[in-house]
Amino acid sequence: MRGIRLVEDRWTTVRHIVEAFAIVAAGLWAFYTFVYQEKIKPAGEPASLSASMTFRHLGHDARREILGVDIRFQNTGKTDIDIAAEAYDVWGERYGTRETVVEDRQANRRLYTRVLPTISRHLIVSFAHLRDAAVGGEKNIHIILGPGTTETIAEVITFRRGEYDLIHGQVFAVPVKTSDKQKVNVAVVKIDAGGVAVVPRNPDYFEDDNVADIALIP
Repeated sequence: MRGIRLVEDRWTTVRHIVEAFAIVAAGLWAFYTFVYQEKIKPAGEPASLSASMTFRHLGHDARREILGVDIRFQNTGKTDIDIAAEAYDVWGERYGTRETVVEDRQANRRLYTRVLPTISRHLIVSFAHLRDAAVGGEKNIHIILGPGTTETIAEVITFRRGEYDLIHGQVFAVPVKTSDKQKVNVAVVKIDAGGVAVVPRNPDYFEDDNVADIALIP
């Protein structure tokens, strides 16, 4: 009995070759999408952080005012980060009752304001903390954030009711990638009205900062 021999025609062979190339291309695209885009590429990107501050009225009586202070860190990048250092400051401000007009005209700028001037600004709280990822930071103390995650530090401040018209705050933070083995050199520097900020000395790192205000006038 003679065996049966199957012979593909030319176009069938070409189709099989094209299908094989398509399978390889699909595999390469899957590697690019799921491995390179999600793992390799983010590993080469810098740390990304959004630091913010908000105030909340907690209560008051005839003599005292109590506010909540929420300091929020959000990882806005695609790689795990650690907070190497953070700082925040809170001031109380009073305004005058007589308007002040300021007018400044230059070739490339024009300014006009008619406002109540700030007559005093007092520092209420100033805090800075160097953590484990910073040179000289507190050992084994971290705030590690995965991509898209947040961490909130809640504080409470109290002062005499009627002492301030406005509470102004500012927050600073220095993020680093958890994959970085070298500690970042962070300086604690003085800013206006007795506050402090944290500033990285390494050129490859940055600090993020933001401000917040809350009026106390009914």
